Amino acid sequence: MDYLMLADRFHPVSPELEASLRLEDACGVLLEAQAAGELRRLLSAAAEDGVPIKPISGYRSTDYQAELFRRETAEALSKGYTEEEAERQVLRYLARPGESEHNCGLAADLAAPGFEETDPAFGLTGQGKWLRKNAHRFGFILRYPPMKEHLTGIMYEPWHYRYVGIEAADLIFSSGLCLEEFLHFYSDEFYPTAQGGEDTGH
Repeated sequence: MDYLMLADRFHPVSPELEASLRLEDACGVLLEAQAAGELRRLLSAAAEDGVPIKPISGYRSTDYQAELFRRETAEALSKGYTEEEAERQVLRYLARPGESEHNCGLAADLAAPGFEETDPAFGLTGQGKWLRKNAHRFGFILRYPPMKEHLTGIMYEPWHYRYVGIEAADLIFSSGLCLEEFLHFYSDEFYPTAQGGEDTGH
């Protein structure tokens, strides 16, 4: 598994990759097996620190992503947007089917207990602050950080964490880079490791 893969409009998730995913449960959501194991460790550590965190979304099939995209576009159309405007609005926070990190099983949306949907204020909660400080220890990064929208193409999402492996996550955390910047500066050094897919981190 290439844990540093990009999944976006320029790098769609292939049907072959999606079909080959080995998924495991991570406290109520499915993730790629290694990512699931590390998310379970992360959630356990957070609970031990008195900061319970709840996963609300993990792997999504491209079919399910298509249904989400259709539903959100229809809602935008009902508000009076043209088809082009509606799609542009939806793309600010939801990827097309096959272009979402959720389709490759490496991303999780996280929340405080009691929440069933993503919360724009999540970054200000104890859970959001704990994740910003600690997620990298388990190989996860805040995938769409603030002030990086021009690089990621996605608005700030304080709830969306992506598994990249512990070594890469440590560097991304300490450098303040987003994944796109990290791949630009470190691809020669890290891409062979990513292709190997054996970064257990512990």
